[in-house]
Amino acid sequence: MADKISCTSTSEDSPYCALDHCYSQAVVIGNGPSGISLSYMLSGHWPYYTSEEPHPDPYLHARLLQGDEEESLIQQDLELLSSGLEGRSLNPVSLLFDNLYQPNADFDDDQKTRLEWRFDSSKAVNHRVLGKGQAGGSWRDMEDSVRTLSLGRWMELPGMNFPDWVADYRERVGKVSNTNGRASLGEVSRYYKEYVEFTGLEKSFRPYTLVTSVQQLKGRRVINSESGEPEIQCPRCRKYEGQKIFEVKGHFVADTTCCDRSVSARDTFTILTPNVILATGMLGIPNRLEVPGEDLPYVLYSLKDLEAAIQKEDVHSNSDPILIIGSGLNAADAVLTAMSAGVPVVHAFRRSASDKELIFSKLPKSMYPEYHRVHRLMKELEFSAESADDSSYRSLQQSTVHEFKPNHRVAVKCQKGCGYLQVSVAVVLIGSRPDLSFLPNEGKHLGVREELAPISYQNNPINVNPYTMEACAEPGLYAMGPLVGDNFVRFAKGGALAVASHIYSKTHGARET
Repeated sequence: MADKISCTSTSEDSPYCALDHCYSQAVVIGNGPSGISLSYMLSGHWPYYTSEEPHPDPYLHARLLQGDEEESLIQQDLELLSSGLEGRSLNPVSLLFDNLYQPNADFDDDQKTRLEWRFDSSKAVNHRVLGKGQAGGSWRDMEDSVRTLSLGRWMELPGMNFPDWVADYRERVGKVSNTNGRASLGEVSRYYKEYVEFTGLEKSFRPYTLVTSVQQLKGRRVINSESGEPEIQCPRCRKYEGQKIFEVKGHFVADTTCCDRSVSARDTFTILTPNVILATGMLGIPNRLEVPGEDLPYVLYSLKDLEAAIQKEDVHSNSDPILIIGSGLNAADAVLTAMSAGVPVVHAFRRSASDKELIFSKLPKSMYPEYHRVHRLMKELEFSAESADDSSYRSLQQSTVHEFKPNHRVAVKCQKGCGYLQVSVAVVLIGSRPDLSFLPNEGKHLGVREELAPISYQNNPINVNPYTMEACAEPGLYAMGPLVGDNFVRFAKGGALAVASHIYSKTHGARET
């Protein structure tokens, strides 16, 4: 049976108290850029408006001057400061932070930040950041050579200049710089890992942890359901039972160290906290087609699985084609990966390749030439066409998959009728939804829709107070990043500001007015 990492002290005078191990003022679930940026602020790194050079938005500049210049944004009225701002996020505090961190970021590369960061350990809030792997979240699992959709500078976190870091990193590894401002996913992943080390946040991070349960314990005692004994023996820890508090349970997924103790994979943990922050990022449970045969082993659901099949030579230049299903950027990355390996591709998608709602029409050609190449192929090389150029690719636009057969045959319906394709593997890349299985009812009660629908990034994000990021249906539970519609790192940092401000005001008293 797995060992439990929990309190062992039974005496008030014991030199070992597990309070530091079993209680935290805040628990962040997810150690990607959202969780990292929040940890930076909770650790006592606070942003201040620097007015030496007025902000290009005179109304925002005027509102900021109304406050005390020695007062951090975390201490100010974020609703007032963010009023009237517009941009590519629906969350006002995200727009406020973006406007101050990178003014006019969509139009002007040269505008310097209007934020100054100051560290004060007395302002720190004790917290833990949990994640299944090392710091970086889902960025660790992405293909190293694929370039970011956002400009590299938009991937930056406070306190560590991203362009400077990239230049230094490429010099270290002997890599030639590209010229369009986009970094590789591998570089971004490495940046986030080194960022946590550089800023000294490691003490708050608990890597290789998988959260399996989050529940509120208001008015309840923490009792082991099997033994009937209190799970937390330490009297100083047990005093938190009965309060409005969350119990976060999980287990380690690898042998590691935690709180200066060695732990093994499957060892369990319990943390009590009044504040839980959901920062689980973009990657979750892949969406499925809901057709027969989807569980057959040749049906894949990630670019990583496709790359593994190519490396193992399960697919190669002489094999049956790969069927790639989807019309987004993940599907385009899969097309590029397969074609670069010389593997033939059939690309199926429901929409017309000329549909203006496809993401390709929103990307400048000069910055994203690889995606526009795929888009051109989607429009020009239909399955029945003959072409010497890129003949290893054929598109099946306005098509739907109806069944996967055990013999690698796939039933497809398209404009020209129905038929079967003989394929080596099929890769379904039609988006994903967050994995909130650790929440009661998978968090369905938290969404913006009135009915209990699954949380989704596009159609049913978590309903939060836009100025605190606290869930409307669950006080003490917060969400940020893609869970509230901020799919870009540049905006997730504003969510961190909102959360940090609200938690600080709760733990250190309400703001003075």
